[in-house]
Amino acid sequence: MPFHAKANSFSRLYRRVSACFGGTLKYLVKPISVSSLSLCSLLVFTGAAYSSAVNQGVSVFSTYPSDALLNSCHSQRQLINVGPSYNDTLELCSEDAISPDRFIKVLSESGEFSNLRPYGEGNDYELLIANVGAAPGEHPRHAKQFAEFTLQWRGIEIDSSQFDAGEEITDNSNEQSLTNEKEAQLLITRWLEHVKQSGLFTSQFLFHALQASNYSASLQVPDSVGEFIKLDTQLFSDPFSGAITRYTHPDFEDALVDVTVYPFLAQLSSEESELLPKQLESDLQKASATAELQHLTLSQVSPAARYSVNDNVVGWRLGLSATSDTSPTIYATTYVFRQQDKIVKVSTTFPPDFSDTIVNQLIVNVEVPQESEMMKKVRSMLLETQR
Repeated sequence: MPFHAKANSFSRLYRRVSACFGGTLKYLVKPISVSSLSLCSLLVFTGAAYSSAVNQGVSVFSTYPSDALLNSCHSQRQLINVGPSYNDTLELCSEDAISPDRFIKVLSESGEFSNLRPYGEGNDYELLIANVGAAPGEHPRHAKQFAEFTLQWRGIEIDSSQFDAGEEITDNSNEQSLTNEKEAQLLITRWLEHVKQSGLFTSQFLFHALQASNYSASLQVPDSVGEFIKLDTQLFSDPFSGAITRYTHPDFEDALVDVTVYPFLAQLSSEESELLPKQLESDLQKASATAELQHLTLSQVSPAARYSVNDNVVGWRLGLSATSDTSPTIYATTYVFRQQDKIVKVSTTFPPDFSDTIVNQLIVNVEVPQESEMMKKVRSMLLETQR
């Protein structure tokens, strides 16, 4: 039986970051991918929410049942008449009584997953399935099959749920096979209902499960700035990437302002003079790669430098332009500021001469959430690696 070890608590993160401090968390923390010069092209705000379809990639594995699942199965012995041949509860609660491939088949045919990867590594989400019940061909009447679905995100368990299913059957092997298929279908159906009701694959659920910042409740941004109107605030699918708010102009659809707020991956004692330039350096590298890919000539209209809004608010600014012989010039200006343990990144699609005034009005009206429990744990573990 394929086996995939569970991560029982957030402390398992320690083994993933113990050798990674000084850069990024190589596995748990992944970089935001960009397809243009600015974060303004990163998201399309449609207002659509996840419903029945799971859009993230999900790897599926079979695993061993937990003690809780075995106890649930064993407890049914007192509720059914299993007969003298079932004195051994192991016969009543056999592991993989339903073939793991049946579960995968039902999941694949459900139409709920856009990218399901059986027994394959590489996805952020991993679904571990364990099941116990009467062994095939030995199913007593009224006995139930039990399944446990454990969902992990980058190795951290974020949800575990149990369900049971029972059928009255005969000992005929063909009917037994059919019943197992029906039971797998019923167990998967019940889990999918749980997925929908809990919003299991939504960013909101993930942020809450990992104790990341509550941007919906604690992030304060203005409804408008100058002639720009707030369109929406959305969470990224990665808690380490935070949330993004988009502002649009009523007359110029290409004029966009994005405000991205995310935790920085360093200790709170880090100097802003080192912290902020690194954020822009990363943007410049991504913009350079994108410009090369699209055969554009990239120029620094305003090289990365310290930027002062007022005596109390100081950040860094980078202004870029990209030109070609066949298309209009593209502008992207990015500003980064620090608030508490967060980076506030403001990205515009116009040059610094036009965006400075907008950003100056905007940044003084932004308030970010306090340090989350997730980041407290991450920073604590990272600190251990330095000792």
